[in-house]
Amino acid sequence: MSQIEREKEALYARNRSIEFDLSSASSAISDTQSKLAYIDGAMGTLPSRLSGVRGRGYAAMGHLEKSIDLLTKKWTDVSPAIKQAFLNSVEPLTPQINRLQTEARGLRTQIDSGNISYSQSLASRLSIDASSIRSRATSEVSKVNAPLNELMPSITAIDRDLKVAEKTLELFAQANFPLKQEESPVLAIEGKIMKDDKNNGTLYFTNQRFIFEGKKEVVLEKKFFIVTKKRTERIVQIDQPIGALQEITKGRVGLIAWTGIYIRFKPERQVEETPFDVKDWEADVIGRFFSYVMGGEADRDIATIKGISTVAAPTLKLVRCSRCSAPYTREVYRGQTSVQCEYCGTQIVVQ
Repeated sequence: MSQIEREKEALYARNRSIEFDLSSASSAISDTQSKLAYIDGAMGTLPSRLSGVRGRGYAAMGHLEKSIDLLTKKWTDVSPAIKQAFLNSVEPLTPQINRLQTEARGLRTQIDSGNISYSQSLASRLSIDASSIRSRATSEVSKVNAPLNELMPSITAIDRDLKVAEKTLELFAQANFPLKQEESPVLAIEGKIMKDDKNNGTLYFTNQRFIFEGKKEVVLEKKFFIVTKKRTERIVQIDQPIGALQEITKGRVGLIAWTGIYIRFKPERQVEETPFDVKDWEADVIGRFFSYVMGGEADRDIATIKGISTVAAPTLKLVRCSRCSAPYTREVYRGQTSVQCEYCGTQIVVQ
């Protein structure tokens, strides 16, 4: 390699370094601008999204009102200063970066043409300028990002919970079973039951019940052994009081590392442990919401949102048959609204 070729290679390397500094500075500004726009947009839509799910009958997750109110107040207080700092200190760097990027492209042209002396002089200046503006961009962006980064986890958490509520309402609207009196949707997750026919369906959790509604295709017409007409039927395969569930654990549900959950029922229900294939994050959500319901927090939230009194857990009541007055001696599960008399068979309402 000749001396000129070596010098050109060295200049190309410096030019790549210059372009990297400028690209990094530009990306930092763009990322902050996107984050600012996202938070500003989210703060404009979170209250209306919450009103939407409440208006459609979703009364769980009572923390959302307070969380959104606090977040809205905080954003109202800090957003003017954040936006002004971005406009004054960050945005003006963009045209400077653009100008330097144009010069960097010109430097490459000069190197290509073999103008070594001029290229070396230009590269020295651009290296200093690019490094300087990258440092300035990093510093100014970090000042704007600091308060934004404090807000992002809260916004992400609220957005996640609202998406869960919105999807839950969407799936409950498709369900082929009615809700009982004082029963309210809490969570719905699409999944696959991993026993028997292993069919897809939806896991429904209310404040009173757990239901799995499977989807099965029914053949309506065949021609020459070819299915020409079929329909999808929704069939309730499991319907249990929420208190009949002993525990829900996350684990592997298939030969491959599929993530899912195992639902274990109380022994006296005589329902075998049932695995369901769901996504990894959905398994965590199910575990969280199961604890939320079983701990009584869901009932308290629903009562508060709906403006009704909280009903005491039926397990605390002495239940007697209205016909023969015999006491009901078995456990009355959370969410169970009626039981059958052990002596005369009469249906006893417990709520």
